[in-house]
Amino acid sequence: MYKEVFFYEPEDLHGYLSNFAPVEVNLEGQIWATSEHYYQAQKFHCPELQEKIRNAKTPDIAFQLSREYVSDVREDWEDIRSEVMKLIVSEKFKQNPQIADKLISTGNCIIKEHSHKDNFWGDGGDGSGRNELGKILMDVRDELVRERSSNTVQFVEKAKLPTQWGTFMMHGFYEPDTGKEHLALVYGDLEPDTPILIRLHSECLTGDALFSARCDCGFQLSKALENIVENGSGVLLYLRQEGRGIGLLNKIKAYNLQDDGADTVEANEALGFEADMRKYDFCRGMLNFLDIKQVRLMTNNPRKVKALKDVGIEVVERVALKEGKNPHNVGYLNTKATKLGHMFVPYDVNKA
Repeated sequence: MYKEVFFYEPEDLHGYLSNFAPVEVNLEGQIWATSEHYYQAQKFHCPELQEKIRNAKTPDIAFQLSREYVSDVREDWEDIRSEVMKLIVSEKFKQNPQIADKLISTGNCIIKEHSHKDNFWGDGGDGSGRNELGKILMDVRDELVRERSSNTVQFVEKAKLPTQWGTFMMHGFYEPDTGKEHLALVYGDLEPDTPILIRLHSECLTGDALFSARCDCGFQLSKALENIVENGSGVLLYLRQEGRGIGLLNKIKAYNLQDDGADTVEANEALGFEADMRKYDFCRGMLNFLDIKQVRLMTNNPRKVKALKDVGIEVVERVALKEGKNPHNVGYLNTKATKLGHMFVPYDVNKA
């Protein structure tokens, strides 16, 4: 049985689905403050009245104006209203990728406008309504999924995660194209208009869980979580991309080659892989779900900066994260700097 997603007020959890949500739409050069403004204005032929509704300060006022001039509603309105709604809802999500990703993340859930006041667009409050708006939203979701060429993720569930640094809210995401499961660890209150301190951390079982000193991964993970808590808020995306994307068992094979003298790049290439197989485009869906538009990215890796910029996430600052240098990983770190372009000066192996 499919789960259900209910919405009504724009302030609710899924309020972005509401026509009253403050999401601008541009149609033929005209800016509509909400999809409700546009829908109500199309009830009339009169350009002056349409403009009056378009300039209404709130969607509630736009709605009230349409009731005030109900005698002037066009005669064919009942015949065209569904097409008008389909158009504006579709454009709302196509023009605003952040809420489009949120809509896609609902997966196969049944979407319902939970309104006891409306038996046509809503579910009538008791499920007896036609829920035509919910049906349109599900159609738009299907269309968005078909149009997306890049990987997307679906939000699954969230739960508290107490740690030695503080309590994070752990959000689980599923990536349909690969079957992988990813996490977003959120700490504190995220301000929508403030750049959020984040880290993209690819899974490293040996470093993160087994305390390996061959890399700096576990050290960076700990420091990133500590930095987020000290900052008061932030997000760590934990990405299931073990061994720079080659997987755990191939990583062990690469380690074996490194034991015989190869560096990390040479070992990967000897196994038939690229030096770094990871990708980050799907992170957009995770960040957009959390309504994050601008970030302060903790990384030394220029590929991560470029990857976020390429998918429309503004990186306003790169925050260096140099942590965990020791005699066992100095060669590994120097390979990062000299062959992978990581942004730090190589270390003197004699001073490791």
